[in-house]
Amino acid sequence: MLNIAPIKSTPYPTLRSCIDDCIQSVAQWQGADSKCMYGNAWQMSFAAQQSPDQPLIERLMLPRISTESLSAYHGLTFSYIERKGPAMDKNFMLDLLESRLSSGMPVLVGFDSYDCPWCVAFRRLHTSHACLAVGLDRPGNIIYLTDAYYGKELEAIDFDILEQACHFYALFDRCESTHSYTEWQTTLQGMLTNQANQVQPGEVAANLQSYAGTYLHTGIPADNSAEAGSRFKLYANALPISRIRFSQFLQLLNREASVPALSRAAEGYRHAGEQWDLINQFMIKVMCSGNKPAGRQKIHRRMCEIISLEEQQLEELVQLTMQAGRAR
Repeated sequence: MLNIAPIKSTPYPTLRSCIDDCIQSVAQWQGADSKCMYGNAWQMSFAAQQSPDQPLIERLMLPRISTESLSAYHGLTFSYIERKGPAMDKNFMLDLLESRLSSGMPVLVGFDSYDCPWCVAFRRLHTSHACLAVGLDRPGNIIYLTDAYYGKELEAIDFDILEQACHFYALFDRCESTHSYTEWQTTLQGMLTNQANQVQPGEVAANLQSYAGTYLHTGIPADNSAEAGSRFKLYANALPISRIRFSQFLQLLNREASVPALSRAAEGYRHAGEQWDLINQFMIKVMCSGNKPAGRQKIHRRMCEIISLEEQQLEELVQLTMQAGRAR
């Protein structure tokens, strides 16, 4: 049995990811950090509508955590694997778990939260959830899970129940880190100005404005069901979570650098995350009350204020990297 404490990746009850929580728990257990995997979280794009009935919120495109940065800066590899083919066999999963746990590393298991008794979606919604497998009693057909998202230190589950609901897993390993985030200027510059990024800093505000303008024009079709609100939040939370993630990355850099501009930007992105979360709550209220134009106009004005602040913060960070480059 691996003794891994459940560590939440952010202090917010809902503005975090269960996968992030698993990674942070393993990183802290290994005496490492993980926040450089959020260095790309400032990005955001707004995709063209693929079909007339595609929900607005599903057109938000936000970056996944950077597993490359996790290994480069923190010496921790994270390999996400969809469960298919041979992995669908029960004995394959049992052998995998037994081997990895015996080697001293946990396995992230992802499953349908509809079948997880302690999840809020239990017997209500089909959504993904992730925990850490930290122990296995193969003869007894029991798997032991640590769930940082729900604060569960150890839960014993019938393996058959988990195996039937499991649709992905992830493996952890240690590796040599190749970069140091204590060199904060180089780290920040690489995260912001990498030409391989799908989105460049100067494009983010325009993408957010497209999202805000489309919401003002169309809104979200009226639906006052609890299921509609829950599904909306599953997608909509990605935007506030990304801003909280980037704030944490900046806090990590500033922990070593103590640069006022970094501190201000970290606080600004934290505030932006909280404000986008409020916007989502207001959107649900307007959706449930008939999607009225007056309600959408109020929300749009607030969205534009947040976008303007984000644009200013990102410009200041880019300028900070340019100043650092000239100083070198």
